[in-house]
Amino acid sequence: MKISKLTAALLFLLLNSQISAQNIENSASLKPFNESLNQKKVTQILFLGDSHIQADYLTAYLRKKLQDKYGNAGRGLVFPSQIANTNGAEDVISATNQTWETYRLVHEQNRFLQLGASGFVIGNNADSFLEIQLKNPEDSFDKVIIFNDQKMNGQPLEVYAETNSLKNFVQKKSERINYQATEGETFHEIVAKNYSTTTKLRQLNGDRILQPKAGSSFLVERNSFTYNPEFEKNIQKLFDAKFTDFKTEISFPTPQQVFLIKSNASGGNLFYGFQFLKNTQKGVVLNSVGVNGATYADFLKFPLQTEQLKTIPTDLLVIALGTNEAFGKTTKEELQNNISALIVKFRAGNPALPVLLIAPPDNLPKNARVVEFISWIKESAEQNNAAFFDLYSATGGKGYFKRAQSRKEASGDGVHYLKPGYEFQAEQIWKAFENVSSNNN
Repeated sequence: MKISKLTAALLFLLLNSQISAQNIENSASLKPFNESLNQKKVTQILFLGDSHIQADYLTAYLRKKLQDKYGNAGRGLVFPSQIANTNGAEDVISATNQTWETYRLVHEQNRFLQLGASGFVIGNNADSFLEIQLKNPEDSFDKVIIFNDQKMNGQPLEVYAETNSLKNFVQKKSERINYQATEGETFHEIVAKNYSTTTKLRQLNGDRILQPKAGSSFLVERNSFTYNPEFEKNIQKLFDAKFTDFKTEISFPTPQQVFLIKSNASGGNLFYGFQFLKNTQKGVVLNSVGVNGATYADFLKFPLQTEQLKTIPTDLLVIALGTNEAFGKTTKEELQNNISALIVKFRAGNPALPVLLIAPPDNLPKNARVVEFISWIKESAEQNNAAFFDLYSATGGKGYFKRAQSRKEASGDGVHYLKPGYEFQAEQIWKAFENVSSNNN
């Protein structure tokens, strides 16, 4: 049956009116956060999530909205994703002259006992330049917090300014080799040791490489860099410094857009994230920690991560997880225990910390238990005096993913959205924030 354009338009308006009406539940618990936004102070948000967050599309939208309204106090926590051979924020460019072993908190590996702030690690034992550039001039910074490994305490580092980017003096080269797995070596260790990617090694070997046996041979793409030392004619040392404990603070007398350091710590270079801040009295910092494949349980694995993140003076903790659990065998008890444990860890020392749990959006796989998990997450919010936002319902519920695909806002994998899709989701969260703010004023 055909419907008229007028009827179609009315249906569209009805759907969107239902979407925009979605509110944050237990919003009263967010009152301290809203008061902070309207005071003359810097307000920091810590946003934890999975692959829906790692690319930063959703969080970038919220960051801009918040900073346009309340002021920009810094870009916040970032990880040099290009160096780590993974996807990341569009507005952050990173480069290096050396290869690094890199893992995220969901990887099976025996190389690093701890992972820190960003849920990622890059590590090597070479004399290394590391460059991070923030593309947006409004994100110029006066201070950088380096989340480093504690064993780097007291080790020297050098801080530079540059007139030409490091990325223009390094060239990546690839070679294919026959690689023999060693006893106990994991798939992700093979990937990291060769500075390759999981996608490439699975393409070359199929799924048999996922469970490598000692002595088995695999075709591996090994990557490295050719470095042109002419770069060093384009840099000027600003000062020498030393790493301190598990985080190091670097201050600059004038605002910067490029952060360039050189490190060769005797026990190895190990970095877990970098936070960029402004010397300002008011504004918002939205720190995003998105890790592909992550669950609530993954964020409980490494005590160092929680300890480093807790040093950030957080005014609101936002957690958007649950998609990956919904594909597995996680029980209600396991999920809710993990949610409570994570909230308890972050509220240690700050029992009044406002927490917002965000339900995952719709997806296509038939085995996903998204709706069931959303009800469990909502219960956990009630149990832990946390606020709750039902992103699934706010975006239209079941069928939203297919509608997003038809609008070219979602990918073909049935799980992930494209940039316009994540920005639409962020818009619903922003509307809900605005409702809370207007009700509290």
